[in-house]
Amino acid sequence: MVFKSKVVFVFLLVFCGIFLSAPVMGQKKLMDKLIHKFLSNEKDTVKKNTFFPFPVASMSPETGLEYGVAALYSFYLEKEDTATRVSTINIMATHTTHNQSKAKIVSDVWSRDNQYHYSSELRYWDFPYSFYGIGANTWKSDKESINEKRARLTLAVDKQLAKNYYAGLETGFEYFKNSGTDPDGIYSANQYFGKSGGKRIYFGVRQSYDSRDKVTYTTKGLYGNLRADYTPGFFSGEQYTGWQMAFDGRYFTPLTDKVVLALNGVYEGIYGSQVPFYMMSQLGGENTMRGYYQGRFRDKNMATMQAEIKYRFVPRFALVGFGGAGTVFGDQPLTIHHFKPNYGAGIRYFFDLNKDLSLRIDYGFGEKRAGEGRLSGFYFSMDEAF
Repeated sequence: MVFKSKVVFVFLLVFCGIFLSAPVMGQKKLMDKLIHKFLSNEKDTVKKNTFFPFPVASMSPETGLEYGVAALYSFYLEKEDTATRVSTINIMATHTTHNQSKAKIVSDVWSRDNQYHYSSELRYWDFPYSFYGIGANTWKSDKESINEKRARLTLAVDKQLAKNYYAGLETGFEYFKNSGTDPDGIYSANQYFGKSGGKRIYFGVRQSYDSRDKVTYTTKGLYGNLRADYTPGFFSGEQYTGWQMAFDGRYFTPLTDKVVLALNGVYEGIYGSQVPFYMMSQLGGENTMRGYYQGRFRDKNMATMQAEIKYRFVPRFALVGFGGAGTVFGDQPLTIHHFKPNYGAGIRYFFDLNKDLSLRIDYGFGEKRAGEGRLSGFYFSMDEAF
């Protein structure tokens, strides 16, 4: 939207104006401080709260140029306790040249001695997207643009019950509103359940095992999270009622003092007599199956696996190579032939050495389907993919 474009322009203009209006000596001192802060390999000796704003940009065929502003606030609820993990609040707002907008505020908070873990998410999308149909064998020629407005609020709390073991509760609300743009398109011409959108409130339980040395740039340890949510039939019309299950497993081991091997497996499943298309699992995105447009393939279930080799050659920077496989599937049995490949590389910049907070740039490739170009994607984001 024009409003979001103006926000980004004003942000950059103010930043440049402040810098250029400073006296020459002041500019030199400011530059010296910035160079020391963002390029020095020294760590602070005191746990500090930090606020780091920066512009963001990415590009893909489905969005065009995506640009905006982001900020990461990091802090400790207990500074005297060296075991307490860093807490973060992640804020981002972006707009694309295809007139798509989205915003988010995501928090991840750890109490003293990591006894409690609190997480929340507030997101809004006004984001027309490409719909290709349902299943793992959809085609580019069937693409239809769907106008979607979507909002999500989630809250969760976990309690440490034993060493590295947590159990907790979660709840959330989601709202969807959809409309097609082509009367003869695959979306408009088919009677998908919940076609115009819907809303739901869900409640769930979760448990996890977490022995990671750090939650930001992990170098060793094991993480596993299993969630199960139930959506009651609170609302009338074509609304979803049923269960969802998700598993996220991660393993990290150092190969040398600078090289880390990271493995990740994800499963998502949704169960019910009628499943709205907008709630189905979507393959791709900035964290799993990089190289695939998120939603290029969607179905009731999704399974992915990926590996990363991370080479942190200096404290401020690391190189990453990644590869994996994944698919979406319905009620049919899953076989190895269903899986699609992905691979790529990226670079990491660590703007906070104490907390190992990073910015990442990745470029991923996916499969090349008959008669179509190879799928690919460019990603600029905060924190690690997993």
